[in-house]
Amino acid sequence: MSGVAAARPRVRSLSIRSRLLLVVGLVSAFAMTAFAALALRAEQVAARQVLAAELQVVATLLANRSTAALLFGDVALAEENLAALAAMPNVRRACLYAADGRRFAEYSSAGVTAPSLCPVQWTAATTDGGLLRVEVPVAPDDAATAGTLVLESSLAPLEQRLAAQIERWLLTGMVAVLLALLLAYGLEPLITGPVRRLAAVAERVVAGDANRARAEVESRDEIAELALAFNRMLDRLDAQARELREQADYTRVLFQQSPLPIIVIDARRNVTVDANAAAVAIYGFHDRAALLAAGVQDVSTALQYDGTPSGEAIKPYTAAALAGQPQVYEWRHRRPDGSEFDAEVHLSRFDSGGTPMLLASLFDVTDRKAAAEALRETNTALTIRIDDRTRELEAANAELSSTVEQLRRTQAELVRSERLASLGTLVAGVAHELDTPLGSVLLVASTLDDELALLREQLERGELKRSTLVEFLARQAEAQSLVVRNARRAAELIRRFKQLAVDQTSEQRRVFEVAEVVEEVMATLQPRLRRTSHRLELAVPAGLAMDSYPGPLAQVLTNLVMNALVHGLAERPGRIRLAAETAADSVRIVVEDDGVGIPAEHLARLFDPFFTTTLGTGGSGLGLYIVHSLVEGTLGGRVTVESTLGHGARFHLLLPRTAPAASTGV
Repeated sequence: MSGVAAARPRVRSLSIRSRLLLVVGLVSAFAMTAFAALALRAEQVAARQVLAAELQVVATLLANRSTAALLFGDVALAEENLAALAAMPNVRRACLYAADGRRFAEYSSAGVTAPSLCPVQWTAATTDGGLLRVEVPVAPDDAATAGTLVLESSLAPLEQRLAAQIERWLLTGMVAVLLALLLAYGLEPLITGPVRRLAAVAERVVAGDANRARAEVESRDEIAELALAFNRMLDRLDAQARELREQADYTRVLFQQSPLPIIVIDARRNVTVDANAAAVAIYGFHDRAALLAAGVQDVSTALQYDGTPSGEAIKPYTAAALAGQPQVYEWRHRRPDGSEFDAEVHLSRFDSGGTPMLLASLFDVTDRKAAAEALRETNTALTIRIDDRTRELEAANAELSSTVEQLRRTQAELVRSERLASLGTLVAGVAHELDTPLGSVLLVASTLDDELALLREQLERGELKRSTLVEFLARQAEAQSLVVRNARRAAELIRRFKQLAVDQTSEQRRVFEVAEVVEEVMATLQPRLRRTSHRLELAVPAGLAMDSYPGPLAQVLTNLVMNALVHGLAERPGRIRLAAETAADSVRIVVEDDGVGIPAEHLARLFDPFFTTTLGTGGSGLGLYIVHSLVEGTLGGRVTVESTLGHGARFHLLLPRTAPAASTGV
């Protein structure tokens, strides 16, 4: 409501033509919007029903195909049947349950976690949080139910269809509003033309032709009524002019009856020529004649507030008033009985028959000046109280400064905690990467153990053949080679992760290659990247060496890549590119993504501590702050960011190849 109230003055200031076009445009836009909303709602309901029916049919067909797999306990066949849902990108998850409620087989589309669906006895398709779920029984012909199939689908096709409908309605609405405005623009002269002619008559009246100027009545509409009212107004003005001339004789009566003291002074003779009853009363004279006979010295104290004699003090005010500058000043007066009073005098000039006259009106301010004196005393006491409060505020500021220092220490502790959390991510990456080679070694060792036991049994029974021994030795050699390769791979991973962990925790300075640090960082992030559909591109040349701190550099790259995953590519699959190149005595590293980008209003605060747009959902607001602190502190470089909303973000690191010796990190 406050916005509507604020817009009313601006609308009233528009011309009738602009108002007409505005009303036509708003009404047309509102009508099209209302109709489009109703149509889109109907379209949404119909599309949802169609999508639910399609999902019901797919679920029924899939349930029929899964009947044999469920009856014979063939999990592989059931999962193969469910895998056919990959051809339907809108189907997110599916789960096949046995008759006893046990999960028999399941399916999840790419990028969706494992299903946790349970039968909920739905009799039709059900929507929940932007998803569509349907449950159908799995049963052979003329037999009891063998299980249940639950499908879950996204509403993406429905949303795409509605988006296309919205675009079409927007285009149609704009065309309709434009046509309405063009039609209103063409019909506008029929409405504003009579108004303009009426305005021309008003101009003639202003020019002094009021007696002969009258508006022409052209029709019988509202404009004609306005013209008739305008003519009646002119007639009334003529009558009022006659009345004013008749009332001129009463002006002096009004002057005399005014409660405001007024006197009239002949400026050439410097004598009072007229005064009303209120002036006689405030000056304390017994009649008007006595006041007119008195001079300035008779009604003023000998000296004014600044010690100037009254006869001299009045001259500047009189001269300025005669020059056409109205004067307002305070004056100290004296009555015939010796009492005094303060008055605010308003002095202005007017001419009467060519004679310059001064009109003076008085306001008794004696009580007001007494109140001002009391206010000054109050202000003095208030000043003393303010001084006391100032001292109290200074003490409070000192205490506040101590509190701020404590908050800074707390912030430093939070930053260290954030860095330890990144070390936890490193440990998780180590465990995941070592799982593959060590699992292979364990599998080969188990196989060799089984074959060795079989060989021993054949030897004890005397059934060992030369060909069997040769075949066993060949397999043993191959298995031993596989064990050695995987053991070396595990040892190399442990060495690299150990070096990365030492770098991140100790900030030890050494000579290293940028490509080596990048590979170590990407190895720790591989478990996280494999669970997404994002593409990682590396463009780091070999032989690019630095004498710096590999630990802080690894943490900076980790934070930038994780920032792209969590914020830039959180809503859609995309690409992350990490590139490095030499630049004189420096190394330029660029980390960019093609995600949602960063709003322009956030760029200035991006590296501030605790600034995050995901507060409460896992974001601490320290990731990019640590990046800024490490780059411009420990590594002695500069970090900048550029981004366009909807077109990704690009972070530039410019690092010296030899880090400053005195740099300190967070």
